[in-house]
Amino acid sequence: MNPDRYAGDVTPPPFVSYAQNLEDVVLSRLLTAAPHGRFIDVGAGHPVHGNVMHGLYMHGWRGINVEPMPVEAELLRAMRPHDETIQAAVGAATGSITLFEAPPENRGATTSSADLADRYHAQGQQFVAFESPLITLSSLLARFQPGSVHVVKIDVEGMEHDVLAGADLHQHRPWVLVIEATEPNSTTTSAHRWEHLVLEAGYQCTLFDGLNRFYVRADLIDVASLLSVPANVFDNWVPALALDLAEAQRAFGDLQQYVAALLREMATLQASHRDAEEYARSLLASNELLQASAAESATYASSLEQELAKQRAAHSPDTSGSCR
Repeated sequence: MNPDRYAGDVTPPPFVSYAQNLEDVVLSRLLTAAPHGRFIDVGAGHPVHGNVMHGLYMHGWRGINVEPMPVEAELLRAMRPHDETIQAAVGAATGSITLFEAPPENRGATTSSADLADRYHAQGQQFVAFESPLITLSSLLARFQPGSVHVVKIDVEGMEHDVLAGADLHQHRPWVLVIEATEPNSTTTSAHRWEHLVLEAGYQCTLFDGLNRFYVRADLIDVASLLSVPANVFDNWVPALALDLAEAQRAFGDLQQYVAALLREMATLQASHRDAEEYARSLLASNELLQASAAESATYASSLEQELAKQRAAHSPDTSGSCR
């Protein structure tokens, strides 16, 4: 074996995964083929937590986020400034639609289905109806040349058929579709309702990860091969939570050092305080000695004055005027 064979090899940093089901790890295999890829994220949700496209965004990909909920749309604009964010829902035609906004504990469950919202309500979750603009996926894809969008991700809680009906995949030809393929919060498949729209447009299903189906354009054989297996140890990835934990550990280490420095400073101050107390006690003792010495000196001075007065009285001349 040549010992210098790997001398120049540099292991790239691991891909950081933010997605809930490692969809981004699978898609990260496209980074070599499309280092500056383009995406459309339908039902983007939070810009970071659980987001399928954020990991690719951090590697230079850019795209359009479509999100009907106002809070999430504002977060996307603030935290993903190089993307375009559209606050809208996506359907078969343009217009408006009534959606039911999910509570914070189940935010990704926002839906257009009143029945589904009622089922969540029966479980104690409060869903609030609101009106949202409705646009089509075809209108978004039409902004780009056919085939120049690399990934379209669709997570719309039961609206998959409507989104795909308004996509015109025959014309726009994105490379990859990642579509949530189970009933909301369930393992029951929902693909039978809409998959024909994808297959008939010339796509093949390369992977089902338990939640999503990955579809690749039939002519992209190499891409289909890349996206044919689930995320695994050979993908060189780490969960974002691991980075958060490492950062927390670093912060804790810094805090420990700060506390140790404070303890050392406290010990120094305590030692100085003890020295000051000893010095104060020595000053008090010296003061007492000085006061005692002063008292003795005063007593001695008083006795000297008395003795001097006696001597003056004994030697003073007789001034009475009598003759003897």
